[in-house]
Amino acid sequence: MTVSTGEESKNASANGTRDTVANEETTERPPSYNQAQADEIVLALPKLNLESPRTPHHLPSPDQCVAHLKFLAVLADLRDSVSNNDGLFGLFDSEAERFPSSTSEAHARIREKRWAVYTARAVERYTQWWFRCVPMSQSHITTPDMESRNYESIIDCPTRVAWSARNMPPLDILMVWHSHMLNPRDFLEDCIRYGRMSMWGTDFPFEVMNDCIDDCTLEYKPPESCQQTFEQGANLKWDNLFDPPGKEIECPRCTRPKTVIWTEGGIGESLEEAFKGNTGYADASFEAQCEYCRLRINHDRLKVAKFRQDLTELLSSNRPLPGTIYNLNGIPEGRLRGTRNVWAWNNMTFPNRLMKAIGTDMLAFTDLHLDRCRSIDDLRSQMEIKLRDRKVLRATNSGYRGLFLGEKVHFRRMMSHYWDNIGPFSLDLVGAVIRQGTFVQKMDNIDWLHSPTVMETSKRLINKYKIFMDIMLQNPVKMAVPTLDVDLAWHTHQLQPKNYYKYTTLTTNNGQRQFIDHDDKVDENKLSEGFEWTSKMYRRATNGGIYSECTCWYCEATRAPDLYDRIFTVGSSLRARNNADSLHDRADISSNPEQNPHISAHNAVRPTTMANSVESRAGYLQKMRLRQNYEKAVRRAEKRGRIGDAKSTRKDGYEPTYYAPYVWGYPIIIPYYGPYMCDPALVLLVTAALGLVVEVWQLALAVVWVPLPVLVEPVHLVVEAAAEETVEVEVEDLVVEEAVEEEAEAVDAVEEAAAAADSSLLRILQRRRPLLLQLLS
Repeated sequence: MTVSTGEESKNASANGTRDTVANEETTERPPSYNQAQADEIVLALPKLNLESPRTPHHLPSPDQCVAHLKFLAVLADLRDSVSNNDGLFGLFDSEAERFPSSTSEAHARIREKRWAVYTARAVERYTQWWFRCVPMSQSHITTPDMESRNYESIIDCPTRVAWSARNMPPLDILMVWHSHMLNPRDFLEDCIRYGRMSMWGTDFPFEVMNDCIDDCTLEYKPPESCQQTFEQGANLKWDNLFDPPGKEIECPRCTRPKTVIWTEGGIGESLEEAFKGNTGYADASFEAQCEYCRLRINHDRLKVAKFRQDLTELLSSNRPLPGTIYNLNGIPEGRLRGTRNVWAWNNMTFPNRLMKAIGTDMLAFTDLHLDRCRSIDDLRSQMEIKLRDRKVLRATNSGYRGLFLGEKVHFRRMMSHYWDNIGPFSLDLVGAVIRQGTFVQKMDNIDWLHSPTVMETSKRLINKYKIFMDIMLQNPVKMAVPTLDVDLAWHTHQLQPKNYYKYTTLTTNNGQRQFIDHDDKVDENKLSEGFEWTSKMYRRATNGGIYSECTCWYCEATRAPDLYDRIFTVGSSLRARNNADSLHDRADISSNPEQNPHISAHNAVRPTTMANSVESRAGYLQKMRLRQNYEKAVRRAEKRGRIGDAKSTRKDGYEPTYYAPYVWGYPIIIPYYGPYMCDPALVLLVTAALGLVVEVWQLALAVVWVPLPVLVEPVHLVVEAAAEETVEVEVEDLVVEEAVEEEAEAVDAVEEAAAAADSSLLRILQRRRPLLLQLLS
């Protein structure tokens, strides 16, 4: 599709650059449809009933999932259109010719850079639309409001936003709003802090959006009156590309306006450092100088200015700092009676109390006229000095001179809103949209939307999603990782914030409710471990069901330990093994892994700065273990004569970038860097705790209550002890299904105990690192 205002918008450049015709890369663009093909597409799209569906347990409906797929297809076309617009934002495909041995990678990076700049502009437009057009349902929240027993009732906003074809925003703003809602805790916090709870209580406008999308061309086409309403209310052009080529910022020192360009510079001398030296606002090395006070403005100074503004509002208007709106379980809970609640509430509001105690000093420290604080790292160092001051802690905590673990967690949560974020919202929306782009691309590749069984597929994935949620609710300390089909239902559910909140907080675990978040930044190694654990739990919950119905090398390697490396294969394990083997004979399983619902890894990130080699070593071991499991699967297939099966992707070989999005045919790792850097202290603290030397390991074990024999007891003793219990089971009982199931679960427990006994000190410290961090601090 083209950008919604017409064909000419595809050639518009925000920097006033020249228009160009399609070049040699046009073969990689999406094919055009003739009228006959278009008619077929219209017939393939089902009619949807999106009028407030009544589904059990507040779950999304199949029609909503299909409407969501339709919207994702429109976003995929938008991304193709923008990324392939040669010359847009001064980024030309001809720059790729400087890298003759890596032309494809260079083209991919240039196109992704266009999309990143477009996304940064879209986030800026969304910000202006949010504050100018989205109505306020209540005044800004204050710290006294949070003390009320009825604080949580703030989520029950009686008003709704009446979306219609006359007041819908442009597609790029819908895209950012969509990504904002897919971070449910952050979206809740922003709606509370800015008094937009009517947005929280209103679902994503599936019905109106569906009516505005042409079934034939998949173009987003609201009526012209809608465009006029938006331009008048938001003071923006309907089309992203027709807005001015620069962005106006405020000098943090003299507060005078200054216009800066979005991107400036070329691809650079190496693809590994592509665009890193560019100095535009959407670049990693942004820098501009104020003509009046001569301050050199960069992202670091803007982050400090953001903190200073939030601190000023706390001190002058009692507006709470970001990161202090809800407790560790994601619940905006007031100060109620009961020891547990009082502790949780005190921890939640600790950053506000601390900043009120040291607010005057911090305002002086962040005063850019004095130029003492030039980055958030400087701010953190000053904060650490204050946190070690017992007088400060006594003033903060009514006489108590220490810090609790929960207070430290909430303090770090508050600071995380400034480490990688210069916008007014709780998260960096530019990065959120780009990460969601990976999921959009995979949904477009699978193309369930044009399948004749799309409604049946939607019903099936909703049932699978319910099982997935049950696993998460029953194991709150574990990380469950969705497959692509589960993630579609999960995302659709999150686009109904109020229903999603009620659903995830109804089920309690040990008497505590939890508002389940969707973390869109997860280390790739933890993601892989979580996926393996989720596959095992799903097999148990479904009595032999296969979680990832895919035959790619990664899914085969993930299933192998649970299904094949077992002492006994009985019960659900035997059924799961048979189901896994039958995947190669199913007509609905594609030989292309990009068209199967395997792991949803759009939130995988690879930190680009490592404090030491601990995490990288763990990642290497994880990949080697997966490869070993994959090679075992290949050998099993060879024995069964299935290695040449057309349904198998084993012949494609090991692919180390299974989690990476394929951009224009080239795998691109989503970097965790500029212009929004993460907190380096978090990496340093964690790796320091994990890299303790031998001299202190006994002290560490004593603190985390890990008995020494667990480390030194040989694995074979544990296995022998379990074997003695196993012998007591008579052979006749094995034919009884219940006994077989119990035996299988016992074997699972034995294997897990053996693995725990054979694990290294590093793994034990990883499990207990919160307490270690408290000790080290």
